[in-house]
Amino acid sequence: RGAAEPARRAEARYDLRVDATSPALFPSREWLRAYEYVGQSIGGAGPRQYPLGVPELQEELAAYLGRSRGVLTTAAEVAVTTDFDHALDVVCHVLHDLGVDHIAVENPGAPWQVRIAERAGLRVSGIPVDDEGIDVDALARSGARAVVVTPVSQVPTGAVLSPGRREALLRWAADVDGWVIEYDRDGHLWLGVSSGPLALQRHRPERVIYAGTTGAMLGPCIRLGWVAAPDAVAERLGRTPLGTPDPLTQLTFAHFISSGMLDQHVREIRTILRARRAALRDAVEEHLPGARMTGEPSGIHAYVQLPQGVDDARLAALARAKSVLVYAGRHFQFGRRSPSSGVVLGYGAVRSSLLPEAVGVLARAMGRVTGEPVS
Repeated sequence: RGAAEPARRAEARYDLRVDATSPALFPSREWLRAYEYVGQSIGGAGPRQYPLGVPELQEELAAYLGRSRGVLTTAAEVAVTTDFDHALDVVCHVLHDLGVDHIAVENPGAPWQVRIAERAGLRVSGIPVDDEGIDVDALARSGARAVVVTPVSQVPTGAVLSPGRREALLRWAADVDGWVIEYDRDGHLWLGVSSGPLALQRHRPERVIYAGTTGAMLGPCIRLGWVAAPDAVAERLGRTPLGTPDPLTQLTFAHFISSGMLDQHVREIRTILRARRAALRDAVEEHLPGARMTGEPSGIHAYVQLPQGVDDARLAALARAKSVLVYAGRHFQFGRRSPSSGVVLGYGAVRSSLLPEAVGVLARAMGRVTGEPVS
């Protein structure tokens, strides 16, 4: 390291960032078992690299997404990727080639999606999100012909796209000859008592480009994602570098699915996350007076709406100084600033027993912001 290069910052004690996950949740024994099985079954010259992913994984993903999320697709329409951001970049370029010059994204949402779309030559509009998900009327007024949506566990609000909005969104896509990019970020991690909503794609597979990743399921140890796209898009994806993971990782994940180990792992993860979300909710109610968690029980994050007038950016900065990494709600807002105040609390990397301590640090930070000491 050069003398002028700053020393690496020590890791925070509590990582409550929205996408943070713990390597401790990675199913190491099961993964090694699948890896060993694949290694012993390889013969000859070994596995080849395919533009859209190895055929074995394409087939397993098509079947798994069909039975777990209701996705209507074939193996030939599934492309294997590394993560959603890279997949979105490629899809935006493909849509540009298909004549789309204007795309919409959720606001609040992921500001980096704006930069990705703009690099592909697209004009971008931010569309408001409320308790029912994206405002389809505002989308129609924007003039966009494509939109990126997160129907389940929207970031940062945690909103789930309501049935009425789902129908309206699909009608919009048909009316404008447009495209819906569905990022099914946490649909497989529904934590409610009843079963959660299935993929939007199943109702209009010719209009919806479906994407997902292993991020919340397997954590940071494996970077692997997928896109299920209509023929017009899938054919172009096959001619574009997707940065697919190495063939051995793909074959291992294919066996991880076919053997039932993925289903078992997802069930275990749901149990862990359900307990963490409950612990987080209890801690918020106890330590943060006037605050409330919003959104449906799903995924690995929750949005906590703070009392009116609390400076969420200052709160997040004070918390970081006390070794709690957390994002302010305004971090996800672009363009017009939202009048509401909140923090987004991820619980993918913090054990249930430590969540009350982390929220306690937030409470003391909020006391400094408001000038009113809290418990």
